Amino acid sequence: MQPKHEIDIRVRYAEVDQMGVVHHARYFEYFEMGRTEALRACGLNYRDIEEAGYFLVITKVTCAFKMPARYDDILTLETWIEKLTRLRIDHAYRLWRDEKRQLVAEAASTLGCVDRNGQLREMPADLLDLFGKASRQE
Repeated sequence: MQPKHEIDIRVRYAEVDQMGVVHHARYFEYFEMGRTEALRACGLNYRDIEEAGYFLVITKVTCAFKMPARYDDILTLETWIEKLTRLRIDHAYRLWRDEKRQLVAEAASTLGCVDRNGQLREMPADLLDLFGKASRQE
């Protein structure tokens, strides 16, 4: 199993509906936070990748909602790389609530590598190696 990166997220009032439940669209923002921070923890960042002419775009995302998250909950998001190829990165996620580790959601996403014009592009070997190292670090 690949190592997991964790971040804590406190649900803000702006993220919930009138019933105090997190709106479903916010979960995808949380997953993006998880990917970004997992990369950052390994010394990578999207800005440098994009400046080199490589763009990682979502091509697929799924989410199974298990129970609602509510205003002021503290959530823990686990993010890890499930699969890495020259053209794509598959991430997986688990979102937990509080110290009881109540499962709120499970998700997966696929990012494709494209150029500035949106054309499919292989990641260079050095970038692929960095992602590979990031997915193996503990």
